[in-house]
Amino acid sequence: MITDNQARKLMKYLQEKRTLGLSASKSGMDEKTARKYRDLDKLPSELKAERTRTWRTREDRFEAIWARAQSFLKSNSGLEAKTLFEHFQRQDPGRF
Repeated sequence: MITDNQARKLMKYLQEKRTLGLSASKSGMDEKTARKYRDLDKLPSELKAERTRTWRTREDRFEAIWARAQSFLKSNSGLEAKTLFEHFQRQDPGRF
């Protein structure tokens, strides 16, 4: 994973008119990665915020039973997750 500091070094070396390969090597990254940050002209920390998604990729199978699961856990503090999961599997076979 590339840090902001590495990307700053890369930009500094590129401003000194060094080649992309040499700048990448001195910054501790692959040339292909250096090309990406050079072309985007953004730091890695700035890119992470853009990639955050807010939607689900699949349905939440526990949404309908979540309230029951919470009540089981409140009444039985020593209950293990695996035991609870097996209980719901027995109640609704094939769902989980």
